[in-house]
Amino acid sequence: MALALITAARKLRPYFQAHRIRVYTNCPLKLILQKPEVSGRLTKWAIELSEFDVEYLPRTAIKAQAVADFVAEFTEPSIEVARMMVEQNKKIFKWQLRVDGSSNTHGSGAGIVLTTPEGDSVECALRFNFKATNNQAEYEALIAGLKISTILGADEVEIFSDSQVVVNQVLDEYQAREESMITYLELARELLERFKEYRIVHVPREENEKADALAKLASATINIWPNNISMIRLLQPSIVKTKEVGAVFGERDSWITPIKEYLINDILPSDPLEAKRLKYRATRYSVLNGELYKRGYSRALQRCVGPEEAEGILRSIHSGNCGNHAGGASLAHKTLRQGFYWPTLFADSKRVAARCEACQKIANNIRQPPELLQSITSPWPFAMWGIDLIGPMPTATGGAKHAIVAVDYFTKWVEAEPLVHITEANTISFVKKNILYRFGIPNTIITDNGTQFDGRKFRELCDKYGINNYYASPAHPQTNGQTEAVNKIIKHNLKAKLATKKGSWADKLPQVLWAYRTTERGSTGETPYSMAYGAEAVIPVETSFSSPRVQLFQPEINVDMLKCGLDELEERRERAQIRNAAYQQRVARYYNSHVRERRFTLGDLVLKRVKPGTRDKAAGSLADKWEGPYKITGIAGHGAYRITREGFGELPRPCNAQYLKIYYP
Repeated sequence: MALALITAARKLRPYFQAHRIRVYTNCPLKLILQKPEVSGRLTKWAIELSEFDVEYLPRTAIKAQAVADFVAEFTEPSIEVARMMVEQNKKIFKWQLRVDGSSNTHGSGAGIVLTTPEGDSVECALRFNFKATNNQAEYEALIAGLKISTILGADEVEIFSDSQVVVNQVLDEYQAREESMITYLELARELLERFKEYRIVHVPREENEKADALAKLASATINIWPNNISMIRLLQPSIVKTKEVGAVFGERDSWITPIKEYLINDILPSDPLEAKRLKYRATRYSVLNGELYKRGYSRALQRCVGPEEAEGILRSIHSGNCGNHAGGASLAHKTLRQGFYWPTLFADSKRVAARCEACQKIANNIRQPPELLQSITSPWPFAMWGIDLIGPMPTATGGAKHAIVAVDYFTKWVEAEPLVHITEANTISFVKKNILYRFGIPNTIITDNGTQFDGRKFRELCDKYGINNYYASPAHPQTNGQTEAVNKIIKHNLKAKLATKKGSWADKLPQVLWAYRTTERGSTGETPYSMAYGAEAVIPVETSFSSPRVQLFQPEINVDMLKCGLDELEERRERAQIRNAAYQQRVARYYNSHVRERRFTLGDLVLKRVKPGTRDKAAGSLADKWEGPYKITGIAGHGAYRITREGFGELPRPCNAQYLKIYYP
């Protein structure tokens, strides 16, 4: 399109100089000619056209373009060119190769999909151990794909790539200017000459989805790799040291080879810096009976081994007959003491130890919290209640074994009641009697997602009165922290009051609640009773020992003082709310200092901590502490995930991150 316009401008130059020219086209010529990264020819044409007054307008009617369409459609190429185009388009290639490269801040990689004449698909991903631009990654993908095709015996191949630069440079339509691009192009053409026939085609990215997905997967920072996809790690660019196609590409000679070649044959690399570095390294190595040994510190001589032997040695020491499933550092030191050495010993030891399935399932539980603390603040008194259960406890009078507890988030007021059975009906009765009928309809009730709080009737009650029912366990594993804290206080006070008569806890529960309501709370600086009623309650000790306000009590003055206290109540609640917010900040600061964040993404494989009730009883104390692997299938909320296990399906409830850890297959 641009060439047609520039040709018209040259042939009709007087008209272009004398008039304003309107170009009607559906092609974005203006955008293309003004892009700063266009090729050299387009840049020259844009400069040449800039002297004219050219206006680009969208083509609205076909009739206005009738002449141009006629010329474009009926201008035939030469007979020879037409014949070649027809033959090329008719040719159906047996082998089809789709390649794509990817480069980002995390790394670089490439994807290859080769379709055989039988219709089988060979999928491969390349991960680069070096930095590469997008064009270099595209060339690496093409070169690797050609090598794979040659290894599998392909004699003719049709290549699809979404890189316009690579395709046009191979077709000699674009010129390669950078030295690295010239070297890549020469290598690609050399490999293409090994085929009897080939065709390379540029396709849009959406038609190259599978190769594009493999390239993105290879360039991402992930530790988990799908089992059905081959992954090859390229240690150096293909243009640095080109090997024969029959060799296994992507792997250079073992690290032992250059040292042995220097010590035996006095052969050095051509690079002066590499040669100097090799001489320095070789001073600590010796060759005995054809084997390379390193003079070490823990042992006089340590046998040098290659990557394949290293993997077998580590697995044997870690989990063999004499293996103790030691950690990475201990495994590396033990390998050194046994007389083996290679440069990546410590990194490989950590990798082998981390991926041992037995070690992962018996590992100790992770104590550090995985997410930052989420504080909850109530906007006004009795607007937000947290409800939880205590128990089981010793059987009390009437057969009660449990207690249901509710706490107001603003005033810290507590209501509790013994329960014989934990049922949905008892829960509804408690909410009506102790919350709705005493303090009005709240805005929010926060519970765990137990069946007594998640049943149909309880939901209907909340819907009937417009109460928001939130389930806090996905965001915090021990339901809401406020209710948990109150539960601990109630149980502690009951233990102190009961002594040896544990069965009378239900009779002592009202005393414990009264003591809690009349004790100043550290978070607000006020007692729950005064926050609720505007005055401090009179406790038994004041009547037994005659406190000042009991001695000086006057009914007339008392009424006025109560009214003044009610007038001051709003200000006291404001101060208490500010103190509570500051208290929450201090708690969050301390809690967050111990956080070790663990976040997962969709598709990650994880292990789930085994609950005490589901642990294998036959195994006893030797039972696994973790089970799985599970797969992350959804994110249920802050720090909560939906997980599924093959053969078992998805768990009915979300699982908190505190009970999960990454699984290394």
